Amino acid sequence: MKNQRTAGILAVALGTTLWGTVGPVVQLFPKGTAFQYSLIRNITGTLALWLIVLVSKNKRKYTKQDILPIVVGGTGAALFFPLYILSFRLTGVGVAAVISIGVAPIFVGLIAWIALKQPPGKQWAIGTAIAVSGVVALNWPSGDSTVNLLGIVFALAAALAYSLQATGIGIISKRHTPYQSVAPMFTIGTIVQAPLSFGRDFSFLKDPILLAGALYGGIMTIAVAYAFFTYGMLRIGAATTVTIGLMEPLTAAIMGVTLLGETVSFIGIVGSVLILVGLVVVSRPPKVEATIPAVV
Repeated sequence: MKNQRTAGILAVALGTTLWGTVGPVVQLFPKGTAFQYSLIRNITGTLALWLIVLVSKNKRKYTKQDILPIVVGGTGAALFFPLYILSFRLTGVGVAAVISIGVAPIFVGLIAWIALKQPPGKQWAIGTAIAVSGVVALNWPSGDSTVNLLGIVFALAAALAYSLQATGIGIISKRHTPYQSVAPMFTIGTIVQAPLSFGRDFSFLKDPILLAGALYGGIMTIAVAYAFFTYGMLRIGAATTVTIGLMEPLTAAIMGVTLLGETVSFIGIVGSVLILVGLVVVSRPPKVEATIPAVV
């Protein structure tokens, strides 16, 4: 139904807009605390998700069918951030962002087509190509950027990890509520990422503003954002969802300009327009739509 598709698109847009606030918030933290921030964010978000599942009346028991998508999605959730960090340390934030964010929709489309036998269609391909071009332009590396082959490999792996997470969510959300779909995946992600922060300095949490920023990251950019993301994915599919997720770098760029005083080049402005055009293309309803049963 058209109303379900519209609701799905808006939900994904809200979720990815919240994700886009992570980068500017992280800029407030001391250098060298990325893994510590990620761990606090994951713990807070995972606890919030399970608390909502616990008090929810509309939940279902997990079954053997849920094991594979939980493991696939949890693996993606566990690997994305460490791989992305390794990538931008080796090859710079610009190159890492272009590859890890821009390639993800292509991976999701290929997974849907090859593994799930669900070809995304020409409209998705055209819209995704336009939006990915926009991401490349918006994050275009500066002249002094270092392109490192191993860094590119890590960025591609990060894109694949994000794609696995999205695919797992897309499968399990057909049987469970948004919170119940995401909670076990982030539990896996948190457990796997925890050792990366052993022995690191957490003294920055004594600052009330930074503590609030870490808690905001868990509650709003994991629990709330992924609930919107999952709700929307059930209605529009994983491929279209991840393409609309390209709003994230656009949101981060807008916040960087308005709150942190950053500047955007002319090519970055062109990239922003291309992202919006691409999202309009993939958001257009197809000629024939199947009715998707909603899980509320």
